[in-house]
Amino acid sequence: MKVKNMNFKSDNTVPVNPEIINAISASNHGYQASYGADEYSLKLQKRLSDIFEKDVLVYLTNTGTAANSLALSALVKPYELIFCSSQAHIYTDECGAPEFYAGGAKMMPIESLNGKIDLDPINEQIQVSLSLRPHGQKPGCVSLTQATEAGTVYTIRELEEISEFCKKQSLPIHMDGARFANSLVHLQCRPADITWKAGVDVMSFGATKNGALCAEAILFFNHKYAENFDYLHKRSGQLMSKSRFFACQFLSYLEEDLWLKNAQNANQKAQELAQVFRKHDIEIVHEVQANEVFVKLSPECYEYLQKKGCGFYEWGASTSDLCRFVTSWVTSKSDIEQVDACLAEYSDDTR
Repeated sequence: MKVKNMNFKSDNTVPVNPEIINAISASNHGYQASYGADEYSLKLQKRLSDIFEKDVLVYLTNTGTAANSLALSALVKPYELIFCSSQAHIYTDECGAPEFYAGGAKMMPIESLNGKIDLDPINEQIQVSLSLRPHGQKPGCVSLTQATEAGTVYTIRELEEISEFCKKQSLPIHMDGARFANSLVHLQCRPADITWKAGVDVMSFGATKNGALCAEAILFFNHKYAENFDYLHKRSGQLMSKSRFFACQFLSYLEEDLWLKNAQNANQKAQELAQVFRKHDIEIVHEVQANEVFVKLSPECYEYLQKKGCGFYEWGASTSDLCRFVTSWVTSKSDIEQVDACLAEYSDDTR
């Protein structure tokens, strides 16, 4: 069996949602003010404030790396530490951009088995850093990813516990929300419940992985950290002149809950894929809560699926047998059935 039109490599590899393409086309007429003063950007500011039940300050960027790095640069000084999971995208996949934009602030990874940070080693590191003053860098902020890089989701209570800790330590909280919609669908709660009400000060709000063309946003729930952010935004080259074409993507993304519908399909297909793996006695490494499924594949099974045309990534060390499958808004029932058929063929061939 040859697999066709199936790719589980990343939610960045998928097409743009037609509604968003149509929104870009519809906005492409007449004249609009530039640099965020257009009617689309102003409407987006109000729309996001309504969704999050709070007056939020919105700054658009064209990549998640830019959103994360700029958001963190607003929270920390050059001599401070950014605590994050050892699996965090800002630590493993952004080429030091957060440290660059923050002028020298250092990321301090905290070992994590399921993508979620552990407060005990953070507390230990804080005490060590403070005892080394001025030789050790000062604790600056905590960054969380929701949903995490392991496909797990912080509960409201877990976020509240982290917030309580951070308040005692006077540490602001940044959230990488590249897959925020997926976490929201899983928790079945309001956006406010897992952001500002749970102590998050600023969030990188992603849409690109969930159907947009090129649309990321930095949302400030705590306005004090945005006092001079317009300078940072401009200096970084992220103040878009034709901002309407970015804002219109978000407006379409949020209209009639398209963002949640897209995430619902991705999450549901991840659950269905996990069921297929269980059916074939393949070990699932992390609890499947969003749209990522991590499994242990033997080298033989890995090669078999690759040769059949099934697209996915080997994850981590090449000797770990760990593989990542990512579902998306376009993942279909047929995609899942084809994986099932390939694994059934593999089992027959290896008997």
